Amino acid sequence: MQNLYKLIVVLAVVSFSAFAMAQTNQKNVGAGPPVTVTDDGSTYTLSNGYLTIKVNKRTGDLTSVKTTKSVTPNIELMGYVSGHHAGYWEQSPALAAREVTAITIDPAKVNGNRAEVSVKGFSDGASILGKNPTAAGQGGGLIADLEIRYTLERGAHGLYTYAIYTHQDTYPAGSVGESRYGFKLSGFVFDWMSIDDQRNFLMPTGKDWDAGEDLNMKESRRLTTGPYKGRAEHKYDYSATQSKIPAFGWSSTKEKVGLYIINPSQEYLSSGPTHVELTGHIDDGDGGDPTLLDYWRGTHYGGSELNFGDKEAWTKVVGPIFIYVPTGADPKTLFVDAKKEAKVEQARWPYNWVSGVDYPMANERATVKGRLKLVDPQAPTTKFSNLMVGLSFPDQAAMPRPQRQPRADVATTAPATQRVVIDEPVSTPAKTEVTVKSSDTRNPAADTTNTPRLLPNGKRANRGTYVAPRQQGARTFGGGGGGFLPPVTWQNDAKHYEFWAEGTADGTFTIPNVRAGTYQLHAMTDGVLGAYDATANVTITPGQKLDLGTIEWHPTHYGQQIWQIGTPNRSAKEFYKGDDHWHWGMYIEYAKFFPNDVNFTIGKSDPAKDWYIYQVPHDTDNKPDGRDQGRATPWTINFTMAANAPTTGKATLRFGIAGSGTRSLGISVNGTEVGPDTDINGGGASMVRDGIEGTWVERDFNFDASLLKPGQNTIVLTVPAGNVTSGMCYDVIRLEVDKNTPFVAKKAD
Repeated sequence: MQNLYKLIVVLAVVSFSAFAMAQTNQKNVGAGPPVTVTDDGSTYTLSNGYLTIKVNKRTGDLTSVKTTKSVTPNIELMGYVSGHHAGYWEQSPALAAREVTAITIDPAKVNGNRAEVSVKGFSDGASILGKNPTAAGQGGGLIADLEIRYTLERGAHGLYTYAIYTHQDTYPAGSVGESRYGFKLSGFVFDWMSIDDQRNFLMPTGKDWDAGEDLNMKESRRLTTGPYKGRAEHKYDYSATQSKIPAFGWSSTKEKVGLYIINPSQEYLSSGPTHVELTGHIDDGDGGDPTLLDYWRGTHYGGSELNFGDKEAWTKVVGPIFIYVPTGADPKTLFVDAKKEAKVEQARWPYNWVSGVDYPMANERATVKGRLKLVDPQAPTTKFSNLMVGLSFPDQAAMPRPQRQPRADVATTAPATQRVVIDEPVSTPAKTEVTVKSSDTRNPAADTTNTPRLLPNGKRANRGTYVAPRQQGARTFGGGGGGFLPPVTWQNDAKHYEFWAEGTADGTFTIPNVRAGTYQLHAMTDGVLGAYDATANVTITPGQKLDLGTIEWHPTHYGQQIWQIGTPNRSAKEFYKGDDHWHWGMYIEYAKFFPNDVNFTIGKSDPAKDWYIYQVPHDTDNKPDGRDQGRATPWTINFTMAANAPTTGKATLRFGIAGSGTRSLGISVNGTEVGPDTDINGGGASMVRDGIEGTWVERDFNFDASLLKPGQNTIVLTVPAGNVTSGMCYDVIRLEVDKNTPFVAKKAD
């Protein structure tokens, strides 16, 4: 009888749990017809009366998105002209050793409130990408399982997608290359792009792009037709700091429909809250479909790293990302609506319907709070401005690079019973030129002759298509060359989750929704050169409410500050053109704005007018396509040393670098050469991509303070001659002198 009673209790608990889960899955669901899901053989079709979407069961691509509320009801929103068609994750499970498809949420079991489908590929220890992977940094393939899910809710004006990457503890070492969720949208529908308030306008067409004249980069052309005739079009002109664009996307002036990407959380994105990435643009392939990109492992403006060791167990859930499809208004109104919707989705995070993967619910996540106290006798204020506080995986030193497995181990085929025959063509990967047979009509570039194929306008076909170089192993970053993987910090980590929050002026911060784990605390704020990086790690348990108390931050100094140009904020935004830099060729414009180069006087000159965002070779070619060379560019800094200022000991020039593209920087002090400084690498390719923020680094250069003198002084910084895209993008430059520490010259190598 007692055992029977226990059984009844257990069954009651299980029944209640099932009921509670069903109730949870019904929360936050809108009104409307029940969601349906249909297995069509080659695709899944999900519909909620407002949206109908199709998912390819082999590739995991989102092959169709339609809404009944567009001006032309159910007009196709996906693009099929250029690049990797429609919606897609960068990596695909299509060539995995085994592939399983499933309906992971059956709407019939949740009262029609939600449907979810899954396409999963298993590595079984071999690459799932075949013999010719195309993602940047993916030369060794992807030795990991990959599951792609799509979710549709009742009454929702959008859908969710997320990907789960898993490296099992039996798999060899490997990595994940450049990775994103992307769209090629219909150019017949979408004509307006919205990234932020500054970039929210009508776009050129694919036809305009095809007719354009080539410039110095494959992604840039001078438009010769359309409303922007004469303007340089460059896809990097739409890059943005990911944490600052809650919603971004395309819309239609004709069909009154939009499609926007919303990241409800930043935890799964790489490189922290300052990371800049591509967002949207006209595709650089023939036809130029409207393109939308959500990078979670970015490789631009400094890049990121994701490597796993031999037999290392690892998994990461990327998303869910919300794809919002509003209708019934003009593009500006739709964009405002999308930003409002982003706040709704952020408030719902973490979603209570995600199950079966490593995704903790709200009650399993921690809240971490505390207060930073700035202790700096040289600081003009102890108040914080734009304080960001975060938790990331503890910093990792450079490590030996693991051996790659032989290419013969790559999985290329799978048993026929585990494959689904599809009716529609499999689109070619993004930014890749594929060799195909002349009979293969899937690729419009198919051509068996040596004669370049021409477009109807007479331009050569595929001139914008990028053929990625075959990279063996991970890309180097900040000292990780040769046989070593680079050091990993929050600025280049894509492997783990990060959690950041804004702090207040008095240093108080609260970081919500933190997964359990071991972390390192970091902080950065405007006006403080460098960052706070905790020396002790913190271990967080599920559901914990952790108060770190008061934490003292003692910024680093190398003596008395003499002067500073700029504000330490990891950006060149306070310099000339820092508020209007998203234009191709700003490195060429330097010679026009500063024909006599920069001559800056501390205390008199205005950084917003007299200091440019880029110190680059001074253009002497003046070519219209930007393939220019320039002479050496000296920037002169004039300053006055007080009679009691230190002029003995060690002087330090501290460079906060937001971008660098030169190998050396000449330095002279009062006419005496003390350089060159060759330790200036880092910062990412900011200038060539029109940016003023990259992976931030500090580089310090020491010289003998006896070269300084009371009264007038000059320091000249010289970028050597070369291509006009090479040079420096400074965040800040500061001179400090420590009179109590003798200067010791470095020995020549």
